[in-house]
Amino acid sequence: MKKIGRYKSFFEQVLSEHPFGMEIVVCLLSGWLLLACLVIPVTADDGFKLQVFGNANMDDRIDGGDLDYAEGIVSGNNKPTGFSDANYDGTIDEADIDQIRKIIAGTAENITITDDQNRNVTLKYPIERAVGVNIGAIEIMRAIGIDIQSVFVAVTSYALSNPAYFPELDGKAGIELGSPDYEKLFNLNPDLVILYKNPYKDESFEKYDAIGVPVICLDCFERERLDGSVKILGEIFGKRDNAQELLDWYHGYISLIKERTDSLELSRRPKTIFCSMIEYSYPIIKVCNKNSGNHWLMEDAGGNNLGQDLEGSSGVAEVDREWILSQNPEVIIGSVTHSANKSGYSANESSAIDYMRSMHGKLMADEAIKQTDAAAEDRVHMICVDLYTGPMQAAGTAFMAKILHPELFEDIDPEEILREYFEDWQCIPYRGVWIYPPLKSG
Repeated sequence: MKKIGRYKSFFEQVLSEHPFGMEIVVCLLSGWLLLACLVIPVTADDGFKLQVFGNANMDDRIDGGDLDYAEGIVSGNNKPTGFSDANYDGTIDEADIDQIRKIIAGTAENITITDDQNRNVTLKYPIERAVGVNIGAIEIMRAIGIDIQSVFVAVTSYALSNPAYFPELDGKAGIELGSPDYEKLFNLNPDLVILYKNPYKDESFEKYDAIGVPVICLDCFERERLDGSVKILGEIFGKRDNAQELLDWYHGYISLIKERTDSLELSRRPKTIFCSMIEYSYPIIKVCNKNSGNHWLMEDAGGNNLGQDLEGSSGVAEVDREWILSQNPEVIIGSVTHSANKSGYSANESSAIDYMRSMHGKLMADEAIKQTDAAAEDRVHMICVDLYTGPMQAAGTAFMAKILHPELFEDIDPEEILREYFEDWQCIPYRGVWIYPPLKSG
């Protein structure tokens, strides 16, 4: 979607500058088509179920297959499914077949989805006025081609505090996370409010119902629910194909990395710990277990997460120095929050590097960590938390793979993947401070 112009320019240059330009183009296209055939079986849709009413055959999309299946239900040849009641009226009949046709054509007057709180929510279609509390949803919406300047009447105050990343939102009304002003929201007359997966503090479904504003909860960050969030946003904002293109881009890089690491024996997977948010918890050290999204980042990149079986809440477990010494990790990753003086897109380069260096030094000086193989081999790294959330995990997984297996990923440049995400999908210039120490080239 966003790359056609760049490819066209490339082909035009080849054709005009090389005497065998057409032959070169044919060879390139043949190679890319072969690569596409190899990649397609492991893309986003394996086992995924789109939670939108109208998905009668319970696959990853609403299309002609759902029409056929719904017709089979009405004729008595197919059994009803969880999402076959397309118009959500309690009966499966010809009206549902008509609703599926309208959803496919983009002419439905409403659409019902199941959100990440397992709530069935019916939304007016099309959605013209939205409130974005969930910053991950705002980012995904921009990536799939939604005009966020036009559709959002109010957004989280965090988005407004980051004008370099969200210049389109300048001047929008601000909403405080966890402390919504319901009278203000009522007066804004939104068609939809998008919250994070779990309501926070004073966020109340009952209060939103009282002011007549539909609200949905989406997890736009964790790998397990990312596909669903992207596809639901694509459906309710009429960007179904663009949403699929974003997921194909994301899964393409994840699959490329996994193809090289899946067959690695445990002995070839570096013993790794991921220290979560050391800037707030240290001297207490909390490592990520298998319930953390970071676990899959390490697994996909070919690591052995030493903390995976530890018990702990919110995906992390507190460990003592004896445990660290007994495990003797070969790689240690620490995370740093995004802010102007710490890390991330809007970070001041010199301030952020100084901050990440100081957090790195704190780990390297720790009485237990300094005795590990990771410290001895200079394999202790700090990374920005943004790299393991949402579609940006494509770059985050590449950074992790480069840290864990530099010899397997000499041809992969994680910063180029990150640049691609910002420039091709977010349509903003590449910048930011993401990792310390910098990765070695090659």
